[in-house]
Amino acid sequence: MKTILFSFFLFLAALSTYSQDLTLDEVRKKYPFATKNDTVCKELYDALNGKADGTDVLSGYAGGVTMLMAKSTANPFSKMEYFKEGKTLLEDAISNNKNDIELRFLRFAIQDNLPAILGYNENLDEDKGYIMKYLPMLDKRELRKAIANYLIKSEKTSTKEKESLKKYQN
Repeated sequence: MKTILFSFFLFLAALSTYSQDLTLDEVRKKYPFATKNDTVCKELYDALNGKADGTDVLSGYAGGVTMLMAKSTANPFSKMEYFKEGKTLLEDAISNNKNDIELRFLRFAIQDNLPAILGYNENLDEDKGYIMKYLPMLDKRELRKAIANYLIKSEKTSTKEKESLKKYQN
């Protein structure tokens, strides 16, 4: 019995360590699931909380997942706090990395899905234009594919733009 308990605690410790030291690639893989699953969102939030300083792509994802946390709380004040904190992290990351297509895409996807009443939708056209212009130069094939797939499904993307994105789906 002691061996089983010891093994269980080692397993929990390993999970805890894993979740606290996520790489950017791991965050990229988990983030889409966090948008649909509160448990994954909370895990990602816990892993990124306190590690983001607003200077890099990981900070942008921390901002995104912080905004997602607003969905899983019923308290309207907590919802606004999560939203404001996440927005600040994401905007700081973009301010420090204006030419990062991944951060611009992250903001586009967030603004594309938020209710207009929050007033955080002023960058949709600007970000989409930037993404459309620089997507062909993005050297990360899987990221380019994911961005293209998202934009093809977005109502904010024109039919002509969707056609030009299809070549990145493979």
